[in-house]
Amino acid sequence: MKKLAIWSYSLALSAVILACESRTTTQTTTTTDGNDTTTVTRRTTKASDELEEFRGWVKNKADRTDSAARENWPEVKEDFKRRTARLDSKADSLSAEARAEYNRLKAEYQIWEEKNAQRASQPLDPNKLRQWEQELLGPTKELTTLTAADMRETYLLFMGIVRAKKNKWTQDDWDYVDNVYARLNDRKEELEGGLSTADRLKIKSLQAEYLALEATHDAKDLYQHVRK
Repeated sequence: MKKLAIWSYSLALSAVILACESRTTTQTTTTTDGNDTTTVTRRTTKASDELEEFRGWVKNKADRTDSAARENWPEVKEDFKRRTARLDSKADSLSAEARAEYNRLKAEYQIWEEKNAQRASQPLDPNKLRQWEQELLGPTKELTTLTAADMRETYLLFMGIVRAKKNKWTQDDWDYVDNVYARLNDRKEELEGGLSTADRLKIKSLQAEYLALEATHDAKDLYQHVRK
């Protein structure tokens, strides 16, 4: 199932916003009882910290495969409730820009959850998925057999095809493309220790490009969804 990545456009701006906000509040209380002195220090997490964690959490959900999300669906939904409850209680301390980002992230998660639920009732076709893997990764490659030495060229091939064909793909096509992309990321994580610094940087730039292209499609899809 396709996972939304619209927040990719706002990550850099959000980092600047959060950097301008204070991080934690430390409250120290000292009490004296006879000859004994007790000092209690309490650290309160700021809403900006909660938002930063929430942004990373939502992105992590989008980077995972649908099957991985569905395996832990109850936990994911409960985690979302806990995180948003904490942030809601501190939202007044956020800047206007940070509150706007928080609202966007919640909306994006809800759309992602809805589409994952829909996909759970209509799984991707294994044969069609294999065809997409061959088209996007090359006919002689399989995700499970990729090595660290293969990763850079595999991402380059993948992104070259995405650039060339993105405007021709239907929503159903994007579901398959996104599934392959997510599992490619999973494989890259498994091989992370064997990647050179140059390869890591190149792959990171290609991932950012994919998220940007995907976000453009998602924005159009969301607009059509809202109009309906």
